[in-house]
Amino acid sequence: MKKFFYLVATPESIIVSHLRPLDFGNYLAVGTKKQIHGQVIFFEFDPDKTKLPQDYINMKLKPYDDGEPKRSVYLSIYRSFESIPLNALRNLYLVTDDGKVLELEPHDFVPNGKDEIHLYQQLIPITTRVASKLPPVDFIRHLTDIKKPVSAPKMFIVDLKLNELVTNPDAPLSNLPYPNPDHLRDCIKKLKESQGRQTKTVLRFLRDDISYRTIKTGFFVGDKDHYLFYPFPGIKDLETKYYPWWRSALVRHF
Repeated sequence: MKKFFYLVATPESIIVSHLRPLDFGNYLAVGTKKQIHGQVIFFEFDPDKTKLPQDYINMKLKPYDDGEPKRSVYLSIYRSFESIPLNALRNLYLVTDDGKVLELEPHDFVPNGKDEIHLYQQLIPITTRVASKLPPVDFIRHLTDIKKPVSAPKMFIVDLKLNELVTNPDAPLSNLPYPNPDHLRDCIKKLKESQGRQTKTVLRFLRDDISYRTIKTGFFVGDKDHYLFYPFPGIKDLETKYYPWWRSALVRHF
């Protein structure tokens, strides 16, 4: 059987499986007996561009006695993102908690050129939510600069919507389900009032799944020199081409 290699963000791990990406995402989200539910975010990656324990893989990744494919063999559960080079990453998959899977391909990122406040949910290696004046790529470079006393070798983040809050922090959140909105508004105001400050912590750690409907541009993974951007579909494609996935995302996180 063919082997598929996955870098999972929720929780951080490296898994090899006989399951193709869509089946693998469904399996992680709901299990084999549909008795569990949980959002999943993961990459497929090219094993030829990494160093993996091939003898261990060959020993463990075998079909079950009845011929069913082996669903998962864990290769790493700690600092997994650091061990997979960016050029090995393939497509990114977003899974709803009832097992619907959306596949995203990497594309070039074109910033809008505006000076504005952004809201980032960091996913790896920490799960802090941060408001920042820095655009996404600069934000990643800022946090992966090893010359700074506080840095990380690699970051995986998602860019979240602020809508009217970008220009008017006192505007209503409308359909944005963010906790403690007054604190979010205060963070935005402090960034606007301070010339030198570039970031402000909104949440110290992620307490729940990401609401997919709050995603603005998409997902970014990178280090101080390189990055990959996985754009999130626009509302027109979500309501037509990807409607089953989108409907599931809305129902589960409204």
